[in-house]
Amino acid sequence: MKKLFWLFMMLCVSGVSFAQEQKSKAVQIIEDKYKVNTAFQPGEELIYELKYGVIKGGELKINVGLQAVGYDYYFHVKAVCYSTGVVSKLAHIYDIYESLFDICTGYPLKAVRNVTENNYKRYNEDIFCQDSSVIYSMKSGRHEVPPHTFDLISAFFYSRRFIFDKKYEKNESMPLHTWFNEKLYLVTLKYKKTETVKSDFGKIECLKFVPVLSDKSVFKKEDDLEAWFTNDGNYVPLKIKIDMPIASIRCELKSYKNLKNTDGFLK
Repeated sequence: MKKLFWLFMMLCVSGVSFAQEQKSKAVQIIEDKYKVNTAFQPGEELIYELKYGVIKGGELKINVGLQAVGYDYYFHVKAVCYSTGVVSKLAHIYDIYESLFDICTGYPLKAVRNVTENNYKRYNEDIFCQDSSVIYSMKSGRHEVPPHTFDLISAFFYSRRFIFDKKYEKNESMPLHTWFNEKLYLVTLKYKKTETVKSDFGKIECLKFVPVLSDKSVFKKEDDLEAWFTNDGNYVPLKIKIDMPIASIRCELKSYKNLKNTDGFLK
């Protein structure tokens, strides 16, 4: 389940550093601070169903809020991934991931990982020092990282706000640096096409992306992982498909609340 969450968020966020390569650090920060957030708002909730073949195996719930830190407010996003149905009888999984990120720039301040999987438990906090490009992990200490490295959640929301509204050519690639489980990951996302996707909410126009992982042992073919995002101002991930040797894994949006753009494809 934790690998599925990692893949879900990695698919959702892999466009982040493409825009950063186009501008200097100072210009990017100035432009980001004054760009109106039209993609999400406090109170948003997204709930996904995870299926292994035809078997429902779990759910993922993402909630957006605000939290005061000193004299400032930060977006506080909490993602909870848990087993359900038959899978919950075999394995108790309840994983919590949290992120605090700047309401203007979208850059992370803190990330929390609180994992419970049967008898395995793990808790860690990461502090992101943007000025010095350093991450302090409660478990592993100090790490130097590339400028503006994201945790998975903050990268997802940064992408929705700053990246997905751009126009891309087919097979245009976007590299990403992101930090997860005490490791720095490099993923390249490819834009494939815009297409209409069937869902519980009707036929929705979506942007289709596929990630290319540097670790070729995980997936053999480029299209083993595919993701579709609503092609409106909300850029909500509607569906994700992961082809494995044994079975296909699907993650599909089942419910939502308080989307920023009420005139989007999801009514």
